[in-house]
Amino acid sequence: MAGLLIGPEIYVPSFTVKWEENNEGIPKDDIIGVEIDEDLESPGMFKISFNEQFDLAKQQFKWLDDRRIEPGTRIMISFGYASAPQEQGTIMGKIKAISPGFLSGGPQALIVEGYDLSHDLQKRQHKVKCDNVTYADVAREIAMKNDLSPAGVESDKLIVHPKIERKVDEMDYAFLQGLAKNIGFEFFVRNKTLYFRKPKDDLTANVSFTFNQNIISFSPRMSSANLVHEVRVTAWSEQEKKTISEKANIKEIESSIGIPDFSSIVEKAEGEKSSLKLEGRVVRSREEAKAIALSELKKRNMGFITGTLECAGNPQLRSGMTINIEKVGKCFFSGVYYVTKTRHVLGESGYKTTLEVRRCL
Repeated sequence: MAGLLIGPEIYVPSFTVKWEENNEGIPKDDIIGVEIDEDLESPGMFKISFNEQFDLAKQQFKWLDDRRIEPGTRIMISFGYASAPQEQGTIMGKIKAISPGFLSGGPQALIVEGYDLSHDLQKRQHKVKCDNVTYADVAREIAMKNDLSPAGVESDKLIVHPKIERKVDEMDYAFLQGLAKNIGFEFFVRNKTLYFRKPKDDLTANVSFTFNQNIISFSPRMSSANLVHEVRVTAWSEQEKKTISEKANIKEIESSIGIPDFSSIVEKAEGEKSSLKLEGRVVRSREEAKAIALSELKKRNMGFITGTLECAGNPQLRSGMTINIEKVGKCFFSGVYYVTKTRHVLGESGYKTTLEVRRCL
């Protein structure tokens, strides 16, 4: 992945908006700016601000009266810099909202908003095979039934379940999100690809931010309120036909790029080795109980250090990647972070990117 762009080109944002149906681009002079928001916990969003025009001869608006500007129309947005077209980011989605603004004697406004293709999964409930399958099998089938590529589905070392329970009237999105959380995975859609995978929060970062160099602002927060040293799962094993117990401790979720000696930090913050007990579960095997314990332990501790960073726009910055943040203190806040949300804003005033991050464990 390329590093941050440098030089005068960072002040010249470039974006294109195309109709997905025929790949036809909307004239750049007709668009004031775009905003792209991505979040690992919810569908991505986009906002397009049009430079609306009223044709006195035809007595109609150029874009408001264009039948392509309507809910359900697919849009492809590319964003970045004109000097680096090969590094532009993209988002594909559908128009969901239209907000015109009418000002007598002044410029007319038109805001078009939409979501990425995962938003459709919040309203669809496809019937999929839930017997003798892995969670990845379910994710792949849901992807294909929603006309998405399953290329982002990971399946290594996943357990085969005799039966996966699905709530009545549970939509595809909520179903997949629940399965992902059960095993510490993340689920999202980018363009036409569905991702169901382990978070990439143990990978070395290729993009670095340094205080007083390329950081506009950084506001971190440390909280030990939810820290636990150990999670123990007590459950009925369908395989062994008896109650079993499996535990996960803090050492098992530490990574080489995470907070040094995190287990000691947790123990000191809590005064002792705090433990969380989960009971009343039904699992197929000890491996499944262990996976639940690890997932819950990581979820409880991943919010220890979080933050918001603002920088010059960079289309390479997307949710689901790691970054380095340097020279923001020696004890806790300098290190590798995982990007959970991104916001790209491009317009006449330039291009800025805002990230929400959590410190890698």
